[in-house]
Amino acid sequence: GRHGGVVLAAREEFELGLDLKSDCKSLKEVVLKLFSAGIKPQTMRDATRGGLSAVLNEWAKFSKFDILVFEENIKVADEVMGVCELFGFEPYELANEGTFVMAVDEKQAEDALKILREFDKNAMIIGTVMEAKNECVIIENAYKSRRFLEPPKGELLPRIC
Repeated sequence: GRHGGVVLAAREEFELGLDLKSDCKSLKEVVLKLFSAGIKPQTMRDATRGGLSAVLNEWAKFSKFDILVFEENIKVADEVMGVCELFGFEPYELANEGTFVMAVDEKQAEDALKILREFDKNAMIIGTVMEAKNECVIIENAYKSRRFLEPPKGELLPRIC
């Protein structure tokens, strides 16, 4: 959500005094390396419009399965959390311009993660597909408490770039 945080702060003409920079970057190299290593994603998508929340909820809806994600594995910059708290946004709904989400077979997960970490040390396995078929995304915090991660509703930040 770094890019979304930058856009939100600019739109509100709010000087935060934070070191918040867009995460915009090319994903070509990392994706090509995954493919050349034989990683076969079930699906993958950039997390731009609607952020992580939109991606996961689309996948749950179209796959007809539930997705469980572990909040402690989702890295959100402190600066982004601050912007979200200030303006009342869900950090998982903000745009990420240099980030993608990928679902791979469990057998390839560690190999994929190793490659991803060559490009981004913060890459993580954030969740799993569950047997339940309610088409929802559930987020679990460090205390094992769960809540639904709803799809983005209402007006998302307008595209300005």
